[in-house]
Amino acid sequence: MVGMPQQVRHDSRKNAAMKYRNFVKKILKLTFVLIIALSILSAPAFEFFQPFRLFTWAALVFFFAITLVSGYYNSRSIKKPFFFNIYMGTLALKFFLSLMFIVVFLFGFKPESKMFVVPFFLLFIIYKAFETWMLLKFAQEPEEKN
Repeated sequence: MVGMPQQVRHDSRKNAAMKYRNFVKKILKLTFVLIIALSILSAPAFEFFQPFRLFTWAALVFFFAITLVSGYYNSRSIKKPFFFNIYMGTLALKFFLSLMFIVVFLFGFKPESKMFVVPFFLLFIIYKAFETWMLLKFAQEPEEKN
């Protein structure tokens, strides 16, 4: 940030930190709702879900963690020229880590059915849609002028 006055740089960091705090609050609310839904599905009455229960809980933790990390970097790069590069980089990393997560489970736990990926991809879509919605919301906010 060469040539940028100290006050403007501080305000920019403060604004990014506020956006990330907002992001964290909303992702915690989303995860709480998903925890309630998974708790209901984990009940013995939902027999179809039982074989995927532990993997789905692990996937929930996985997506919560990687969405927090990618949200951190993406929220700090909003309205900067390299935002698209950061966004695409975090998306590629998320795809790669997701693939690794599935492969480790597939070869490490040898599930009876390949249907275990259905709840995984549902969580992937939910968290990715949430992250994209939040980033679009941040991008539409007017910049503070000093």
